[in-house]
Amino acid sequence: MRPAPPAWPHVRAGVGRTRYAYHRGMLRTLIAAALLLTAAACGGPSASPSPAPSHTPMVTPTPVPTPTPTPAPDTEQVSITASGFGAYDLQVYPIAVLANAASAHTATGVTVSFTVQFSGGSYQLSTEPVSLGPGETLAVTALCTDACDGANAIQATPTVGGWATGPRVVISGSSAPYTCGSPCSGDPGYEGSVSGTLTGQVPSGTLVTVTAVCQNGAGNIVGGGSASSLWPAGTTAPAYVSVLTSTQPASCQLYATEVT
Repeated sequence: MRPAPPAWPHVRAGVGRTRYAYHRGMLRTLIAAALLLTAAACGGPSASPSPAPSHTPMVTPTPVPTPTPTPAPDTEQVSITASGFGAYDLQVYPIAVLANAASAHTATGVTVSFTVQFSGGSYQLSTEPVSLGPGETLAVTALCTDACDGANAIQATPTVGGWATGPRVVISGSSAPYTCGSPCSGDPGYEGSVSGTLTGQVPSGTLVTVTAVCQNGAGNIVGGGSASSLWPAGTTAPAYVSVLTSTQPASCQLYATEVT
């Protein structure tokens, strides 16, 4: 006998069509969702706009000042370059020539202490204070009378009161011819006078002290003298000084300064 054919399930036509339509709708939905996901994956994350470049303001460099060089230390020193004395009868003129070694400072309140030596003792006296400008040379003296009789030597020591910045009015002296007085010779010594011309930017009416220094042929100081006068109008002034010398001098020089 032949086997019986398989029994096929009985499908109702209406029910099968409904399930088919359902599956076809679901398939469309899945396909659409897959397309959206694919499009999103391909597009990637949305790009943020790049920030605009910042502009750094230009800064003008501040000029660096050139450092001021420190000036070299000045030589604040006043020294005695020569000294001596002139004697006539009972009068003695001890004399010292000063030099200011500073190049930018004025020495103020400068005095010289003299020790006049003679047989059996000594006597001390000092000059009036003066000022010396940078590099200036100036002579100072002081008159000693009976107490210095018989003088045979002197010692001179300078003292500086202070220092001031800057120059000062400097009066230029000149060489001055010597004229023997009348009477010329004494016991001991000689008296006479010197005259010359001074030059400087000095206000009219300024009191000026003039010192004469006389030397022998060897350049040693053998006498001198001092006088004061008012400066006239102009840049030059005549000078006349009475001098006392131990011997007749070979030459004389005038120095001058304002009286402070």
